[in-house]
Amino acid sequence: MAGSFVRRMGYCAVVLLALSAFLVPGCSKKDAPKAPVSEAKDGKDSFNGSVKQKVLSFDLEGFTQKGTKSWEVKGESAEAISENQIKLDNIVAKAYGEEAEATITAETGVYDKSKNNVTLEKNVHATIDNTEMFAESYAGVPGSPAKEKKIAGEQKKRRISITCDGEVEFNYEKNQAYFNKNVKVKSEDADIDADKITINLEANTKKIKDIVAEGNVKIVRGENITYSDKATYVESEKKIILTGRPKLVISQEGTTEVNLFGN
Repeated sequence: MAGSFVRRMGYCAVVLLALSAFLVPGCSKKDAPKAPVSEAKDGKDSFNGSVKQKVLSFDLEGFTQKGTKSWEVKGESAEAISENQIKLDNIVAKAYGEEAEATITAETGVYDKSKNNVTLEKNVHATIDNTEMFAESYAGVPGSPAKEKKIAGEQKKRRISITCDGEVEFNYEKNQAYFNKNVKVKSEDADIDADKITINLEANTKKIKDIVAEGNVKIVRGENITYSDKATYVESEKKIILTGRPKLVISQEGTTEVNLFGN
């Protein structure tokens, strides 16, 4: 459960990376918009007397070195609201991978170039579709090694959905993504509820470093439930660490509550 969960959360973080990447100065030509913005209008700015620009719609795409699409961001408008901030409306951001596709939607967002981060608000919803190969086990077959073999052509899509009542922020400088207030993660493997979920990425590779769920953490897998104040998934060790009054509720011919570590 933990491994598949973290892979899908990783694609969600990649979408946020893409959303910030097109706004960060110095993007490469490969990340330039495929088509020009449809319409724009100018007006006098009230904050410093400079020209204020508002793009009424935008559609930006990024491509890999092989020429395949890696991400896209669409929106109804982008407007400079201060010297350092750009307001975005009705955002749809997507990231594409060989085995997954991730989408984040939000009604509004603000990019702050002074902090180098993007904040999404109002009805933020992240969806990750992950394609997995079925595996055939050869364990216990005479003359065959105990291993699993991926069967070509037999694929199954798994979906993870993330919602929250608060804002979602990606900090480009710190390589962190934050989901805040009543965060709900739903997947076939498990459902996770928490007050806040933080995704930390490796600075160079942008791979998942760890995922931290904090505040009233509840993990439901089947009929078993785990409670804790904090749950940390460490990618390098492929394990979840529960801290702060961890409790496990096991449903097996009745219900058994186990307070771990005697807390």
